[in-house]
This record gives sequence, C-alpha cells and structure tokens, in this order.
Amino acid sequence: MTFDPRDPMHPTRTRPVIPFSGRLVFGLVLLTLGVLWTADNLGVLDADAVLRWWPVFLLAFGLTRLFGILGQRSVVSGALFSLIGLWMLLRELDVVHVSIFRLWPLFMIFVGAALIWRSTRGSAEGAHADRASYPRPFAFMGGVVRNIESQDLIGIEATAVMGGVELDLRNAKPRGREIVVETFTWWGGIELIVPEDWQVVNEVTPIMGGVEDKSRYRGDGVTTLVVRGLVVMGGVEIKNAKTPGEFRGVRVGVATGGSRRKEVRVDATGVTITREDGPSGPASPPPTD
Repeated sequence: MTFDPRDPMHPTRTRPVIPFSGRLVFGLVLLTLGVLWTADNLGVLDADAVLRWWPVFLLAFGLTRLFGILGQRSVVSGALFSLIGLWMLLRELDVVHVSIFRLWPLFMIFVGAALIWRSTRGSAEGAHADRASYPRPFAFMGGVVRNIESQDLIGIEATAVMGGVELDLRNAKPRGREIVVETFTWWGGIELIVPEDWQVVNEVTPIMGGVEDKSRYRGDGVTTLVVRGLVVMGGVEIKNAKTPGEFRGVRVGVATGGSRRKEVRVDATGVTITREDGPSGPASPPPTD
C-alpha cells in the first residue's frame, strides 16, 4: 500500500511536531528528578550517584546556545554556560579542586573581553563615519536623550552603565537596508524608538537582564534594524512611540529605618535622591498627675 505525500492523511503530515521550548525542558527536569528521588526512596538506586552528573545538562545547554542548535545562536551566553558547566563537571569528578564561585572576577574579564571584541569588530564604514552617521551615546550614572535625525545613518553604539539612554530614530534614514545597533547595559537601560516600517531583529544576549520588543512592523518597509549586544542586570526596550509619564531609568529604594525611605533615581536628567517620611504615629497621651 502506498501513500500520496500530498494526502492530508499521510503519516508525515499527521505526525505532530514537538517544539523545543523552556517549558519542555523544565518539564523533563521535573520528571527526571521525580523518578530519581522516587527510586532512591524505594532503594532501587542511589540518586546522588546520578545527580552528580547534573553539570552535563548545563554544558549541553551552553553548547546548544553556542552552535545555534534548536534555536538562535548566541556566542557570548553559550560560551559562558559551557565554561561554567564544564568547570562544575570537572569539580564533581575531582579533576579540579577550586570552586567556580572563587573565580567570580573572571566574569568581569569575560564581560570586558566581550566589549572589546564587539567594539573592534565594527564595520569599516562605522570606523570612519562622523558622529551624525554613527552616534555613540554613553551614559554613566546619568542619562542621554537624543533624537537621531541623520539621513545617512550607518549604525549606533549605545552604552549605559548605571544610567539610561533613550534614542528616537523615527526621523532617521538609513544609508543601506540594514542598521546594526550595538548595545551594552550594566545596571542600566536603553530605549529605542523606531519607525513602524522598520523590521527589528533581536540578537541581544541578556545576563540577569531582559530585552522587550514592543515594535509593530507594518510589513511594507525595506529597512532592517539588527539590535545586538550584552545586557547585564539591565534592560533594552524597543518600541514605536513614547509612553507619556513613564519613568525611564534605574530606581533603587532604600529603607533608612522607621517609616523613612530614601529613593535614588538615575534617568536621562541625571541622579535624583528623594526622601519620604511616612505617616507619623499616634501622638503620645499627655502625662497625668
């Protein structure tokens, strides 16, 4: 019996495709742990002898990110997770005797090397372009708000360290069909306001941070905006319009005791420190004779 591949009842058409997602991975982890601990409680096997190999999963996750297996390729996060997983695996096998937590300054070296690599791999056009065609806003414990109105835009390099950068690109025109925005945030935020006829491609690597793309592509434009970079304990937001009354920056609240509270804000206007006193308690009764 033969099947026609165009037949909707063909086995290759009716077979469901299981998507690879974070929910699937988390479910497999819970299922595996449940089976191992149940077997350990019943005396079937020693769960500790199996769980000592858990860094293999961290190493496998890093390799999938590094080589783009089952998803988007990310060299920075892939290499980071691969190195951490490999080191923890060697520690479990008693090959190395130094904890990974004692090597935390290597994270600073890793981030610094990534910044240098991203800065030196820029295009030749960007290296010889003027500030209008290739802006490089930098915010440190402060903020930068800029309207990019260049009619010959090549690319952008935005950096925010404990501060914020806001770039409005709605009046800009690109030189070619693709614009690359290199971003770096450390305890800060970068906000990009783009036209609706620009297609946004997100290639940012977040580490304890996040990237939110709120842009709406109309589908009739020819410009592609590629957003790359590294986000460390910060955020990058991409949208088509400003939100009135929205606070953009870093806000930290500190309790100083009692009902008093101090708040530190770092936004486009700079650093602002405010102190708030809560409602006072009930007045003490007058002394009685």
